[in-house]
Amino acid sequence: MATANEAIAFLQKTSDVSGGSVYDHLAAVVGKLLETKPEGAVDLLETTLLVKKTAFAPQATPVVKPTCQHPKDTAAAVSITELYNIPEPPIDPDTGEPEEIAPANEFETENLLADAAMFTSLGVGFSQSEWYSIMLTIKKLGEDPVKELKTVRFFGKMYGTRADYYLFEATLQNEPEAPEDAPEPDPNVMPPEDFGTGANAYTYFTCHQLGGPITKLPPVTPEQIKTAQKLKKFLVGDLTAEVSAYPPFPGVEANYLRAQIARIAASTVVCPAGFFIVGEDEITLEKDEEGYVPVEDVMEMKNAESWSHRYPHIKPQGRCVFWAPPPPEDEEALETYEEPTPEESPALLSTLDNDDPVLANPAWTALQSSGMTSVQYQVVGLRSNLWPGAIAVYSGKSFSNVYIGHGLKNERLLPPPPPAVNHEWQAPKDEEGNPTYMLSESTELPPPPPDPAAEGEEEED
Repeated sequence: MATANEAIAFLQKTSDVSGGSVYDHLAAVVGKLLETKPEGAVDLLETTLLVKKTAFAPQATPVVKPTCQHPKDTAAAVSITELYNIPEPPIDPDTGEPEEIAPANEFETENLLADAAMFTSLGVGFSQSEWYSIMLTIKKLGEDPVKELKTVRFFGKMYGTRADYYLFEATLQNEPEAPEDAPEPDPNVMPPEDFGTGANAYTYFTCHQLGGPITKLPPVTPEQIKTAQKLKKFLVGDLTAEVSAYPPFPGVEANYLRAQIARIAASTVVCPAGFFIVGEDEITLEKDEEGYVPVEDVMEMKNAESWSHRYPHIKPQGRCVFWAPPPPEDEEALETYEEPTPEESPALLSTLDNDDPVLANPAWTALQSSGMTSVQYQVVGLRSNLWPGAIAVYSGKSFSNVYIGHGLKNERLLPPPPPAVNHEWQAPKDEEGNPTYMLSESTELPPPPPDPAAEGEEEED
């Protein structure tokens, strides 16, 4: 026989379905009967207990739906939803039937999720869901049959004051056609590097939201790179915004973003030493399939001499390949003409131990996933001190690069002084030093204004 306490404890057990207990139900029913005192209370009590109909059931908790506080949040949610869904074919407005979808473009890319695991082990990068969304965005960009891309790589992310930029590095299958209304280049003006060479070796795409509209960035010019080297400015997050800075930047934020990408890529995109070899043209790189041997002890990759710069260095004139203006056609000027000396820069595939120090510190800082030597699968990497946010990782036979930062170089920037103020106009002077004004014969001076004192005397007369 159960005791009173055990019986009460049994009756107070809550139900997993309704959330109530027998004790509460009986107490509510008895309380209602004592309050109303109806006739036939026994019959009513039996009916209530059998059909379990009472007015004392707890009210359902209202479902609180999250509300969007900003239109950008709605756009981001829609973009991510479309990124994970299968795209529907467009509808022909004339027939109302779905249009035939062009076959997906075939392209090459890196194993981003494997690279993400390496970056995450070093405490760098994004959440797993964001990495997966980046991978789907690469898939969307590469399979676009209109863009006709050959390779796609995730370059990184740059933060802005109003919006951020996700950046993707790509190569095209075919060289784009030049616009018909393009002006003829001036032979005396430094031209930008050709498509697929130097600072324009790759084509870059950007988007503010993963899965949203993707914009192709314009090619970069030497003048834009040279001006960007004199600026230290945060990005706004609007590709059409003016670059408010001094000296004036020749372009909008899309051009400034592209110039910063060129500078960052030339300094921080690296590869294991010996992985590539210089081709016969001394410009392109080829994989050394036969001579390269992966480093077995990954701890050796913590040394700067174990890494090489993958992209060519940008010279002070804003190009990777030196450009010399043509000699003058005038014979007199040709006699005094001196051919310009090519600007020197580090050789292609130079190792990182040759990089200049950054504010009296090494140019690169070594990273490793664990300080325990007993860890079997170790991940190591290097972090750039010149461009904070640039990371290179290595694990066994794979390596990768990424940049996540504000696009600011770690250096002491001395802004150039403003131009000199123009002098005030000095009137010409005669031999005695009195100012004279040279007027043409047709210039007539206006009559002098009437003297108020003289007009008053005339009225008195």
